[in-house]
Amino acid sequence: MNQTIGILGGMGPLATVDLAEKIILLTKVSRDQDHIPLLIYNNTRIPSRVNAIMDQQESPVVELIKTAKVLEKAGVDFIVMPCHTAHYWLEDIQKHIHTPILNMIENTVHFVKNSINGEKQILLLATSGTVKAQLYQKAFQSEDVQLAIPTKKEQKIVASAIDEVKAGYIANNQYLNELNKIIQKYEQKGISAIIGGCTEIPLLFPYIQNKKITKYDPTLMLAKMAVKKAMQNNKRIDKTLKREG
Repeated sequence: MNQTIGILGGMGPLATVDLAEKIILLTKVSRDQDHIPLLIYNNTRIPSRVNAIMDQQESPVVELIKTAKVLEKAGVDFIVMPCHTAHYWLEDIQKHIHTPILNMIENTVHFVKNSINGEKQILLLATSGTVKAQLYQKAFQSEDVQLAIPTKKEQKIVASAIDEVKAGYIANNQYLNELNKIIQKYEQKGISAIIGGCTEIPLLFPYIQNKKITKYDPTLMLAKMAVKKAMQNNKRIDKTLKREG
């Protein structure tokens, strides 16, 4: 049987749905019963991760731990957290539960490192909290990849575009034009790829005008890892059945 995936969501809700949809679409099945069981806690009461890092406002860690414990008690086999900035508290959450939490940032770095494109310079589009905490800068430190970080002025535009997605504005996001200009500027400087280092950013990928630039979607990468892990037992069972049959 497939393992049950727990999604620690609500950061934001659209990003949570995006991950769930990608998990479902990546699962190759022919009937409902073959799909991977998902338990989603779309906890919208988790305080702002960005405000906690940038302005020392209320920490989300207590609510993050509560949410993880609900999923654990419900019987999930592992947890995925579609929020890059929340990974700042990943170790704190993991200390309070036995259920493993897959690391979205480490998985992204591994994927990019092994990509056939082999980019050496990549533009990071993330929340101001993720940038300030240097979550991706530290993760790429030992790799042969240089991250380009937007200027303060550009970061404000990226952050505003993210907030617009959280408010439900995607195709009509008022910061899309400025975001496209930022990407174009870095492409002209020799940057050939971007990382959607906030789970709202990949939702804007269809509206990025530059078709030549590689768009790394960590949500998709996380979905692939989760599907692979959840179906590991099935593969072992299939091999056993073949040997015995």
